[in-house]
Amino acid sequence: MLELYLVRHGETISNCRGVYCGWLDIPLTDKGIHQAEESAEKMKEVSLDVMITSDLLRTRKTAEIINKHHHIEIKNIDSFREMNFGLWEGLSYEEIINQFPDELNAWEKEWLNYPVPEGESLRQMYERVIRGIEKLIEDHPKGRILLVSHGGCIRGILSHLIGRGIEDYWKYKVENCGITKIEIVDGYPVLTMLNG
Repeated sequence: MLELYLVRHGETISNCRGVYCGWLDIPLTDKGIHQAEESAEKMKEVSLDVMITSDLLRTRKTAEIINKHHHIEIKNIDSFREMNFGLWEGLSYEEIINQFPDELNAWEKEWLNYPVPEGESLRQMYERVIRGIEKLIEDHPKGRILLVSHGGCIRGILSHLIGRGIEDYWKYKVENCGITKIEIVDGYPVLTMLNG
């Protein structure tokens, strides 16, 4: 059996400001550090075999805090980055309306396939994340894995493993430092915890 734990990074200033933040490399807030410490306490009795993060600072710092009870190698894999918001990085929705009205209109009509300017589409991000999670599961068919990633990536993994695919992407709310657990037995995934 494989136990896959998914944890979204702790709060960042972009979360507080309500701006688009995909590949921007930003730190955790004090609250985000506290959230990661709470997740570390919840996870301290889980005997982890593998710990993976995206290569961005907010996930790496969250993983380092959780790892204080485990002392295992943390592997950074860029497949598990958030969606690349390109020229929209660091902008609020209102700023995007003002600066990119035509592109925003196109994105809202075709949100699945339209790549944001100099960024990627939701489908491109989803396919990147799914390739990453399939390889991770193939490389580690048994044991306990912790993946510290981003809200969009975790939604993608949930919709792929538990839901009906990308159509279920918006079905899942993923909270900062919420712990989600999927057990995979004989190739069958079961969601056993969401935002625990």
